[in-house]
Amino acid sequence: MTHPPERSPRHIEDDVQLDGSLLFTRERTLLMGSDSRLGRLAERGELVRVRRGAYVRASQWRSLDRDDRYRAQVLAVAGTRTIAPVFSSWSAAALWGLPIVGRWPREVHVVSDRAAGGRSDPGIRRHAVGLPASPVRLPSGVFVTDVARTVVDIAAQGPFISGVVSADHALRQGLVTKDELLATWNELLPFRGSRQARGVIAFANPLSGSVQESVSLVNMARLRFPRPVLQRQFVRPDGRSYFVDFWWERWRRIGETDGRIKYSDPAYLRGRTPEQALWEEKEREDWLRTQSDGFGRWPWAVANSLPALGRRLVELGLPRLPPGHADGFAVFPRW
Repeated sequence: MTHPPERSPRHIEDDVQLDGSLLFTRERTLLMGSDSRLGRLAERGELVRVRRGAYVRASQWRSLDRDDRYRAQVLAVAGTRTIAPVFSSWSAAALWGLPIVGRWPREVHVVSDRAAGGRSDPGIRRHAVGLPASPVRLPSGVFVTDVARTVVDIAAQGPFISGVVSADHALRQGLVTKDELLATWNELLPFRGSRQARGVIAFANPLSGSVQESVSLVNMARLRFPRPVLQRQFVRPDGRSYFVDFWWERWRRIGETDGRIKYSDPAYLRGRTPEQALWEEKEREDWLRTQSDGFGRWPWAVANSLPALGRRLVELGLPRLPPGHADGFAVFPRW
């Protein structure tokens, strides 16, 4: 995912049904059939070809974000293969609704038996990391690796930051536990990227409240700033309480990261107008400033930029720590 807004968990069985030659998504966009029949509609611009034999209505395709376009690409493979594949890593993440940082890959990823090798078909990347003993068969008939295996694959195959974002989300939503991640990691040994995957599991935290917070934490660690307490609660004399994203106890500093979605998404507004939400947030921040020696807030563009985040945290009054400092992170992601 290239933008920070958090989306509620969405599983493939909620909005996909396989029905003969048609594969319907929630928007009923993915059509399966012969190229000769549907290709003419694509030539006229009415359909977009996702894969040989798989098309999406052009009007619907334009309305899909990058997550759903890649998801349609994955489902197109499911609908055009005679033998049901087991989707893994990035493709399984898309079907489970796990977020990543950056672009989705061009290829669809499936897992195969080690003995089968890693040779891939056009548009399909096969991973010979060991076929899971019991892949998850969704009601639609699509097979995917379970959440734990999917997170470990992402942690091993992609950037450290994407692994943490996916792991944090899965932990936060209760889709997996750290013990399950560690057990899966051990079962897969030896495998390429195992060291990084182990670091991701150690770093991941279910208290990270969003993609933006997870990205901020990884970049704080890279920059060697002090490790904050997450979701620290502050209680007012009148009984109202506020949770803050980051709290540095020793330095009495508060840090928060959010975007415009906080003032526009109904899930955040909870019946309030944007003006009411903005006023309540100002009242909240004014009181929190009285409980600290510094309050800093930053958007996605800062959270996702090492130089910008570094400047913001220095302005907040936080120091850069030497390696191994007791107040630092236990895991230091590679640059």
